[in-house]
Amino acid sequence: MKFSAGDAIDFDHCIVLTHEFLRCQDAFNDFSKFATQMIIQGQAKEISFRTYNAYTRFLHHLYEFIVGCQLREAGNTNIKYENNEKRIAAIESYITHHAERIMRQYVEAIDRGSAPNANNREYYDVVIPADFAKDFREYRNKAIGHVVYERASKLNLTEFYAKYHKFIYALYQDSIYWWGNQSQEFPDLNEITAFSVLVAQENS
Repeated sequence: MKFSAGDAIDFDHCIVLTHEFLRCQDAFNDFSKFATQMIIQGQAKEISFRTYNAYTRFLHHLYEFIVGCQLREAGNTNIKYENNEKRIAAIESYITHHAERIMRQYVEAIDRGSAPNANNREYYDVVIPADFAKDFREYRNKAIGHVVYERASKLNLTEFYAKYHKFIYALYQDSIYWWGNQSQEFPDLNEITAFSVLVAQENS
């Protein structure tokens, strides 16, 4: 469905984007906690299991959030493509473009002297790997989205992390200001935050 900025559909879409990003934040916070435990205590099967699960949840929600942002920019909740390959290509192009933009902004801020939390120019002045968005999608699908045998034998999340985490983290950090919870009061997410297992009972 097509929509415009500020209309009712856009309002609901923004609520869902906020929800998805808060899920992403939760997963990242869990990942940070377990990764810290791994660094301090050493690697063991259970901590690897929990760290893996948290990181793949983080990837999943970040990917879905970015796709939701693409839909909002297009003003259409259901973009029509000729086929699934065209849809995948459009999403991957969108992800790559945003990763390039963020890394370029860091470099420009360092050159201006206005990047207090980023001073290693070489870390940011890089070309986004050609397979980054494709691998992001495949790991999101196979590490958490679908039950596939490759998860146990061919999907090396350690290699993915080493190769791409700085781009993943840059995409995440870029969205915190607008979509993360910035206040002490938790946001109202309509039906999402209205959910309750406490069934209201009518007065008899």
